[in-house]
Amino acid sequence: MIEVPVCVIGCGPIGLTGALLLARHGVPSLLVERRSELNTHPRSRFVDTNTMELLREFGLDKAVEDTGLGPDWTAFNRWSDSLAVEPYASIPSPTFFSVPGPNSPCVPVMTAQDQVEAALMSRVVEEPMITVRFDTEAIELTQTDDAARLTLRDTNTGERQSVSAQYVIGADGPGSDSRDAIGTNLEAEPRPMHLQDVIFHADLDAYVGERKGSLLYTTTPLGVVIFQPLDGRRRWRCQIVVGDEHLISEETVGVRIRAALGTEDDVELEIVSMRMWQPTPGCVTKFSGGRIFLAGDAAHVSIPTGGMGNNVGFAGARNLAWKLAYVVRGLAPASILDTYEVEHRPIALERIAYGVGTTDHMAEMMGGHMRGEDIDAHVAATHQYADYDHVLLGFEMSSSLIAAEADPPPHLDDPRTEFVPLVRSGRRAPHVWVDADAGESVLDWYGSSYVLLVGSQCSRAAWEAAAATLPAGGVPLEVRQLPADVPASPYEADAVVLVRPDGIIAWHRRHSDGPPDTSELAARLPSHAR
Repeated sequence: MIEVPVCVIGCGPIGLTGALLLARHGVPSLLVERRSELNTHPRSRFVDTNTMELLREFGLDKAVEDTGLGPDWTAFNRWSDSLAVEPYASIPSPTFFSVPGPNSPCVPVMTAQDQVEAALMSRVVEEPMITVRFDTEAIELTQTDDAARLTLRDTNTGERQSVSAQYVIGADGPGSDSRDAIGTNLEAEPRPMHLQDVIFHADLDAYVGERKGSLLYTTTPLGVVIFQPLDGRRRWRCQIVVGDEHLISEETVGVRIRAALGTEDDVELEIVSMRMWQPTPGCVTKFSGGRIFLAGDAAHVSIPTGGMGNNVGFAGARNLAWKLAYVVRGLAPASILDTYEVEHRPIALERIAYGVGTTDHMAEMMGGHMRGEDIDAHVAATHQYADYDHVLLGFEMSSSLIAAEADPPPHLDDPRTEFVPLVRSGRRAPHVWVDADAGESVLDWYGSSYVLLVGSQCSRAAWEAAAATLPAGGVPLEVRQLPADVPASPYEADAVVLVRPDGIIAWHRRHSDGPPDTSELAARLPSHAR
């Protein structure tokens, strides 16, 4: 019998991230994967700002950024009858645009999922707290009040082994078997289409020309083909809309791709792999049961439009891991684990709905064009495809771990695109540079503990004294002070802001509202006494 604090099922990006986050908080884990290697057929491409900030915590942001497309590719998404003709819609994609901005130390990246997984795995293999077992499937998962029990099977030898874990994270994808162990299912409605996913190598420069884009949709007489550059050179992914769930042949794939290129040339195509899939957006009825938690596509499945699927999975792992770690280490009560679903489900549902809505707008635009109709209104509606910074950065959580705000957030003319960084409980803590060289962000102070951030006009010593009188054995808390010369900061000079390990503001007040109060601070930290 192997005994581990946490067993993570699934070695995709969310499972890898969950194990790394647990290790960062001092908790060992066993990571099991039924495949013999990491994913070789990348589906996800977009790594949003929040996820890049998480990768920055692991020291991987620059490595992933280096694999991404340049801003010449990420400035637009385009729709045309073929790549040989001018697009009928070229829509800016500011959320995808891979250039530095004022709201994050990181740039969003358009890359390939296998590149992200390889970067994560490079950290996993260096981490002594993580044990990885490929060719291993969890064939049985049960639990008692005291532990979760797994039976693991070596897919090569058939050998079985028993595992006892305090907790299990099921990050085993959209076809998750972990759901059965907690009696939940994915409530989803398949979209009425089938797409054949093709990874191929080809030189398409002559056809793309200056009409580069993160996504290049083509509406040909043979059907829709969507081109997605993976490296900006020869590596491509395309999605071919087909009639049913059966794969079309490589020869037919070549015919469809050449029609979408708008050429009869014998373009050399090296097809690497093909997969069939059907968009099936939805969410499970519950995210956890007892000691078993679902994360990533095991918990919620997004439609690919807008690139939200993996990113909301990363957000969920970030929400869950620190809470599990604090419970395993005896620093916080198990009741804090209930806040995982309370906080994360609304965000997952919002992003699922956003992707579905964007897909519907786009379908109306493409259908209208093919019917020869005026599509200006549909083009305008489809601008939300990759212009949704407020959705990504302006979300506001609520739970027992987050203080309630007395006032609603300020009105926004466009609640999708118009992002204003604010210090509000339940929001992502805003980014500001804390050094003159723009090398260190205040976000770099978060991740390993609770942080009490005090403004330049506050008495750091007074708040450190208040923190020192908190009961021993509780969650770790560090007091940090912003320098006086931080320009244009959303953090006021007398602000006192409590930030959780996942970068979410738990509580805030003004220093001038009164002297530091230990009981006030203690009330905002998870504790066995609460």
